[in-house]
Formats: sequence, C-alpha cells, structure tokens
Amino acid sequence: MSLSVVARRAFLAAAFCLPAGACTTSGLFSQGAAPRHTLSPRGDRLVRWLQTSGKDNMMAPEALALMGITNEGRDIPVRQLAQEDDGGRYVVSLVNIRKIHELVFHRRQGDALILHLSDTKFDRLASVRYPRNGKPTLITDTFFANSDFQQQVAFWFRAMPGR
Repeated sequence: MSLSVVARRAFLAAAFCLPAGACTTSGLFSQGAAPRHTLSPRGDRLVRWLQTSGKDNMMAPEALALMGITNEGRDIPVRQLAQEDDGGRYVVSLVNIRKIHELVFHRRQGDALILHLSDTKFDRLASVRYPRNGKPTLITDTFFANSDFQQQVAFWFRAMPGR
C-alpha cells in the first residue's frame, strides 16, 4: 500500500471518529446501571399488565374526541381491564391511536361515566362526564376531576400485580 492510501484511510477514520468523540459517555460504561424506563416504573407495569392481561375492545368516539383522541369518527380500539370493589366497577383502557401510550380511567357515578385521560406518568390531561342519555362534556371543576382521578389511579395501583 502506498503512503497516500494509508494517509487517506487514516484521515477518513479520524473523520468518522471525531463526531463520536464529542458525545458524552458518562452513562455508557457504568457498572450496574438502573434499567431505563421510557415510562414511569408504575406506568410501565400498568401498560405491560394491560398488554398481557387486557381484552381488546372498542370505545365510542364521542367522549374521547373531547379529550383530543379521534379515529375519523369511528370507534377507538383499546386494550382494557375492569375490576370491581365496594366503590363500584373500575375500568382502565390503553389507547395507542396517536402512536403513544395513553390511559383512560373510567367508572360510573350515578347515571354518568367519569372518564380521565392520562399519560403514563399519571398526569391527568383531560376529564369528561358522559351521562347515560346525553352528550359528553368536559369537567371544568378541577378539584372534583383531580380528586376522582386520584381515587381511580389509587384503585389501580392497589390492584396492580407486582407492587
């Protein structure tokens, strides 16, 4: 090999390695690093539980459309779990229509469903009241919405396997 070929290859190798040298490597070589979660650990467990034990179902689009989830007017495909206790029947649905995991918690209060949209960090994004014989409306009372949302999330935290 001639000297110019060796020099050219060395120059190309340096050109490819230079951008990698600018990257931080603080977490690449650590021993016993904690597992990386794209979700909160509890959110990760709830999503996994829904994916393995949940049932495929379709939800009516009206209430979810108020929360910003649409499927061009068609029913929304979800993966769903339901359980009951003294407080009634609790349902959690995993929605992936927007290519991200979103959770919808719902339960019946009187003759209306109370639905809460949440991300996997359990931040409440929207809440809707859906009467049996009426149209869904956004819940503007944030105290009521946050309180009911926390009750529903607490139920699922207690029910979740592997606590």
